[in-house]
Amino acid sequence: MSNDMYLPALPIIADDFFASISLVQFTIAAWLGGNTAVQLIIGPLSDRYGRRPILLGGGVLFLLATLGCATAPSLSFLICARFLQGIGVCSMMVSGYASIHDLYDDQKSIHILVWMGTAAVIAPAIGPLLGGLLLLVTDWRGIFFSLFALASASILALWFSMPESTSAKSPQSLKIKSLLSSYRKIISNASFMISAACFAFLYGGIIGWITSSPFILLETLQLTPTTFGYLQIPVFGGYIVGAQLVKFFLEKYGKEKVISLGLAVSLLSGIFLVIFSFILPSSPLSFVIPLACYCTGFGFAAAPLNRVTLTSTTQQKGMAMAVFYLTMTGIGTGVSVILSIFHETAFSASVVIGASALASLLLNRFRKKNEARDQNQET
Repeated sequence: MSNDMYLPALPIIADDFFASISLVQFTIAAWLGGNTAVQLIIGPLSDRYGRRPILLGGGVLFLLATLGCATAPSLSFLICARFLQGIGVCSMMVSGYASIHDLYDDQKSIHILVWMGTAAVIAPAIGPLLGGLLLLVTDWRGIFFSLFALASASILALWFSMPESTSAKSPQSLKIKSLLSSYRKIISNASFMISAACFAFLYGGIIGWITSSPFILLETLQLTPTTFGYLQIPVFGGYIVGAQLVKFFLEKYGKEKVISLGLAVSLLSGIFLVIFSFILPSSPLSFVIPLACYCTGFGFAAAPLNRVTLTSTTQQKGMAMAVFYLTMTGIGTGVSVILSIFHETAFSASVVIGASALASLLLNRFRKKNEARDQNQET
């Protein structure tokens, strides 16, 4: 919820610090930048010292950074604290997802990834609403204090319940020569990188909405923070629908067809988003309905595409997850920065989201052709 609860408060933060809404949107890009900055370090650390200590250490950093956000005396301080928040989340995500691939086989991993994705998307679904309701009784700083309390409970639960998933800790993983060799093998693996980029661009569309929705719904359409929160529920609820349906489609049609279906749904949704934002820019439904469908497609494709990516390499899962997550957050950060700097209309934001879906679908087609060519060469 660290990237969602405070979204309704962005205009209020701008007023408090006498800054433009575009400048305050850099607090989102800073969080994504923190996520991106330490990926290649966190992966090897989790391979060397285990998933559990890295995850819990990241949780402590997140708590300290959240207190920094709540007490920020200036916008620049808030941006820096958000950057540290992103680092904390990165540590938890890389270690947590690597644990899943350590412990479970294909089918079980995808099912767990579906449930984790569903749980993760509840945050953007209810986070803005919760933030809007909190603004009725407190200010934007109170939102960060509430986030600190929620995160404290979650990290405490992990402390008592999370097992260590890797017993084969690699002493070589932090040696520069071994590190560079492993990363070179991962990055030179075309199937892995194309799959990761495919996932990242689809995710980039979601980040595009998170970044631009305060501008579209609060600034342009002049909706209240509470209404803003309510409208995010169907958008991210679409992901929950897609993620729950994928389990049934997966058993019948397999990973590849499910991925293709999800990407097609997201692209069609992106096209309708562009059309409706042009012809009916004053209606919130012009954005909410297509984005809900986009998230449904993402829910279909996300878990199987995640698994396809991570099983396409034999390298240490911590390092592989770091490169995957770096690609995802790097492209997400790029989308967020582009919209923070250059967005002028709701239509231009919609075009960026639609373009992200198109890039994802094209990359998936290229991936399948590349894998088919490799298989033909082997035979």
